[in-house]
Amino acid sequence: MVVALAIVGGCSAVPATTEPPAASATTSAAPPVTSGSTPAPAGSATGAGEVRRRLDLALNAGERYQTLIKSVIVTVDGAQIYQHYAADSGPDVTHNVYSVTKSVMSMLIGIAIDEGFIAGVDLTLAELLPTHVPMMAPGVGAITLRQILTMTGGVHADETFVKYTRDANWTELTLSTPLTQPPGTGWIYSNPGSHLLSAILVQATGRGVLDYAREKLFTPLGISTEPAAQPVLGSGWAISPEDLPAYGAVRGFGWSTDPQGLNLGPSDLKISAADMTKLGQLYLDGGRWAGQQLVPQAWVGESTSALVPTDYPLFDYGYQWRAFDAGGHPAFAAFGLAGQLIEVVPDLHLVVAISSLDDPARFDTGELVQLVQTYIIPVLTR
Repeated sequence: MVVALAIVGGCSAVPATTEPPAASATTSAAPPVTSGSTPAPAGSATGAGEVRRRLDLALNAGERYQTLIKSVIVTVDGAQIYQHYAADSGPDVTHNVYSVTKSVMSMLIGIAIDEGFIAGVDLTLAELLPTHVPMMAPGVGAITLRQILTMTGGVHADETFVKYTRDANWTELTLSTPLTQPPGTGWIYSNPGSHLLSAILVQATGRGVLDYAREKLFTPLGISTEPAAQPVLGSGWAISPEDLPAYGAVRGFGWSTDPQGLNLGPSDLKISAADMTKLGQLYLDGGRWAGQQLVPQAWVGESTSALVPTDYPLFDYGYQWRAFDAGGHPAFAAFGLAGQLIEVVPDLHLVVAISSLDDPARFDTGELVQLVQTYIIPVLTR
């Protein structure tokens, strides 16, 4: 299983609307999500019943949806109006959210900047990782943190994964590989670039990524991280065959590491759909949770803005977040391979979290964005 984000191209069509079958036992409205906002009573949001009807229809419309989608949670104004779990999933079941991890890393970088550990996004890699300067390929030292966050640093893309083995130092390998193009000349999707964020965070704070994330983000949000599965990845950014079954079977929290013990910057965070919802709600509420400002409000706004165009015209890029138009409504999202999605539509006070199975028939995450746009947004805008 290769660790990478499914890059979104065209969005596949969702099933045509017909009368829905009876709702499954795993689909229901539920109590509000605890957050910094004042939640409305569950089910009171405009069109909640119609959203449930439409999503029941969509999720029962074909074997692919029934097989691949493991969890769906929809909240409006902090109130959970819909939840769905497949038979082999549930509220306490965690999933590898793949490149949703990138958006979490962006949160942590924003917190570290706010706390003064990092002076700002215009610092260069030479300034952020000074002990690695002698091994940096030409031009690498001049890449800014902003360019790493927006994937405009020219760092090599994913075809070089085969070089990342248990015998390699992943940070050094990334920094010493020649740039694909000069920094600032265009967007290149790069998991190795995102992994540098872990090295930067550890260098700046003097703490492990998970340790810092627990204190600043996960524990305040009520995301359980004990015990934590942290298998070392094998070659090609893939979990080694001996570790994969155990990691997949973990019902609790997990976050893989590189051979040097750095938690993966681009992928492999293992959390539940409810945890994904909390992360989305945190950003919907401008970084506040239960009266505490966890992530600076300015960082939330900047990181989820359309800062640079990508190779995919439907989606622009911010600081490890996607920004796009959702049926006429500004939206942003964290995307992960095979249909892992946290989508936030601020003017509708909407958060949608979806986790899906990584399978040969897996979803392009754009399909699930289209599902949200077809089955949820039109109801909430009536």
